[in-house]
This record gives sequence, C-alpha cells and structure tokens, in this order.
Amino acid sequence: MARASADARQEFSADFVRKFIDKEAFRRQSNKVLHGHPSPMHWKPLESSTAQLLDERAGYGMTTRHEVNLYVGTPFCIKTKPARCGFCLFPSEDYEGNKGVEAYLGYLKREFDMYKPYYSDDTLSSIYFGGGTPNLYRPEHYGRLMEYVDDLYGGIPSDIEISLEGIPQLFNEDKIKAISEAGINRISMGVQQLNDELIKYSGRRQTRQQVFDTLELCHKYNLANSLDLIYGWPEQTMENMLEDLQVAVDAGVHHITHYELNVAGRSDFATPKNRSLLPSIETNIEMYRAANEFLTSAGFEQVTVYDWRRIPEEKDAARLSSYDYEHNMHDFVHQEADKSATTLRQVCGIGYAAVNFHPNSLNPEDRNWIYMNQTSLKDYCDDIDAGRFPVGRGFMYSPKDVKLAWLFQSMQTMKINFVQYMSIFNENLLDTHRPLWDELDQRGWLSINETEICFEAAGQYYIPMLQSLIASKRLDEIRASRKQTVSNIAVVVE
Repeated sequence: MARASADARQEFSADFVRKFIDKEAFRRQSNKVLHGHPSPMHWKPLESSTAQLLDERAGYGMTTRHEVNLYVGTPFCIKTKPARCGFCLFPSEDYEGNKGVEAYLGYLKREFDMYKPYYSDDTLSSIYFGGGTPNLYRPEHYGRLMEYVDDLYGGIPSDIEISLEGIPQLFNEDKIKAISEAGINRISMGVQQLNDELIKYSGRRQTRQQVFDTLELCHKYNLANSLDLIYGWPEQTMENMLEDLQVAVDAGVHHITHYELNVAGRSDFATPKNRSLLPSIETNIEMYRAANEFLTSAGFEQVTVYDWRRIPEEKDAARLSSYDYEHNMHDFVHQEADKSATTLRQVCGIGYAAVNFHPNSLNPEDRNWIYMNQTSLKDYCDDIDAGRFPVGRGFMYSPKDVKLAWLFQSMQTMKINFVQYMSIFNENLLDTHRPLWDELDQRGWLSINETEICFEAAGQYYIPMLQSLIASKRLDEIRASRKQTVSNIAVVVE
C-alpha cells in the first residue's frame, strides 16, 4: 500500500492499532446489527428542551434537504423464561393483555399529535413499526396505526416501504390480511432459529411450521418478507445453521438478516452457565464464512455484514428483497454523483423507546443530535400526561461525531467510499487512519481500490471491533468530559 505523506495527521499509531486488535479479537462481538456512534450508554438528558430542538430543526430544513425514515415503537413482548428470549437487549414491557395495548395506542396518538407542528412537512422515505412485538396488536389496530401516520403527514407516499416486525406464533391470516389492507407492505419476522429444539433456549413457544405458515400468507397477500436468523446460538452446530438457511431459501423468503448472537449486558445467554454452551469465536467466524458461501450460491447478495437480499429475477421484484429503512441510513448523507445536491436522511421516532436521529446540517457551526424516548412505559405515559415530549436522554454531536456516525454506517456495508468521504467532510481518510489500513492489509482483512476501502475475510466479521477502534479516542474524550461534569457537580454540592 502507498505510504502516507510524512506530515499527514494520523489518528492512531501503528502500535496502538496492533495492540487493540490483538486484545479485542478474542472477545465476543456485541451490537453486531445496530452498532452506532456513540452507544446509548454515553447519552444523557439534553440541556435543550425537545421543543427547542424541533424548532431549530425546522430552520435547518429551509437550507438543507431532508428525507425521513419514520419509526413507530411498540413496548410489549410476551413473557419468556429466560426473560427477553435470553438474548435481547432492547427495551420492552411485559404484555398484560389488550387493555394495556388500547391504553398505549391512546398515548401514542397523543404523541403523534404533539409532533404535528414539527413533522407534518417532512418527506417520508420509509416507515418501520418496531418494538417490542408489533404483531401483538389486533387486526383492527393496524388501520389505526396507519391513520396516525397519515394524519401527521397529510398522506403517505404510495411507493415507499412500510415494514412491521413480528414473531411467527402471533401471525394468522386475519392479521396478515388486515396488515396488507392497512397499506403495510413488508413483514420482518424475528425467527432466530428454525430448529424446534434449539429455539427452546429462548423460552418461546415457536415452531418451524408457524414460520412456514406466515411466509405462505405473506406470499398470498404480496407482502415482502424478511427473516432474522442467529448463528452462534447455544449448542448450534454448523449443520444446524446451514439447514436453517436452506429451509429459509426453499420457503421463498425475500430477505435474510443473519447475525451473530449478541452476548452482552443483562442477557441470560451472557451468564457463565450459558456461555459454556456457545460455539467458540473461531467456530463463529467459520459459521460466518460458511453462511456467506451458501447464501451466495443460493442466489442471494450480501448487502451488509449481516444482511442478505434475494437477487430478483425481474426488475419489478426488487422491492420485495429491499430493506429501505435500514439502507437509507447507511447513506444518511446522500450526495448526488455530480455533487449538485446533498440530502440528509433522518430518523423520526414516535412511541415507547423510539429514537430520533437528526443530522441537520454539515456546517460545523450547526447542531446535530440524537435522542431516545423513555424506556419505562410509566415514564413515557407520565410525560405525555404532563404535556411533555416523552424524551429520556440523547447526545449532541460534535463535527467529529458526525464523521464517526457516517463511518459506522458505511462500515456496516463492508466498504467505505473514501472519495465520497473527502467530498463530504474535506478530509483524507486514507491518511488519517493509515496505520489501521496498513495493519488490516497485512492481516488480509482489507483491500483498497480507486474509490473504496473494502473489508474482506475476517475483517468483515470484526467490523464491530473495528468501529470501536476508530471511535476509541473520541469515546475516551466523552468519558473524560462526563467525569469532569460529575466532578464539577460534586464541588458545587459540597
């Protein structure tokens, strides 16, 4: 590889890069699917009120073109033993019956109304009903949810992707029919395992047949469909994993999210008693490689580290295998090839634990931020009863943070367009991170062409680790700043 100029500013030394990778490569990867910068563990209550931020955002919209991915959150999940299916780290509340759902929908409508002065002029690019478990709703609720969106935005574009999450055992024909009639056009199923014995580790009462039945209904009602499957599961073998992938392909699934088990935090699978049942890291890397080879041979195209789409035989079928809600964010600073226009793609979240991601401007003097709604349903409802936006915590981005957020999203796609990065941020990425690229090149984890840095082999598997490496110095600054703030508060109290 060509060497950087002697006076180029470099973020890390070669020694730091090598030691970081040697240390972290033997730890299990976490946040494989949704690894953004910075982690919510670094967020805190914002000093500006939500209304102030939204007023400020409206001003930015006059100078910068924005597109919006709308997220609508659902709090409820069926109780399982172990809790949260053993592995999930997302916020949720136990489902206690339809009375709680009806009450929540009332609060959700009130939050939608609170956003009318701020979101009604936005251009919708996609909609995602997530959670939690949105197919806990009754058939009549899906039309109501879409009415909330339609009322806020004054109409929903007819050609956008509208996704809804769910688990196999809660779908039936009445629900699928109601979902389709409401205008939702994509189903994302959290399956995790198709093996009836292995899925028992999650505490779910789920069968392989329920997955097949739901996929058949999706095909019947012309709904795009996606399955989440996990590798590195307790007692899972290579044969189990490949059999699940074969079964999914044969069932005609359009899109597969195939990711490594997230072993972290409070999850039951992270406890010592269950860690002993997990495949080794070396086995997980081999599973990643074998899955990629299989899916490629089966007519699928890899789009991200964990994300596979069936290559459509006809142009009109491309919508079925797309995942616009996520892929729009991989290109959240979208620049036309001729640089004639730049569009900033945002996430506007409404509902329990929903996230609002607002890259508003590329001007270093302007402000960009992210914030999350309350992750306690009681706090969420209390805020709305008090007439407050139900925001819990967030983070204000520095210009460096915007660059890192862009890099994190790009790295998920296993490549970084350093020419585009230079055009957007006026920085030579090859120079600033040269020791990293050199180290990865020596390990056979990376190649560089005229426009892109491409992650290869184990370099793809270790992208979460490499994201952490790239952000490590900035995270040290964030931690130091928080410690200083806490110290200052303590002095004032004393």
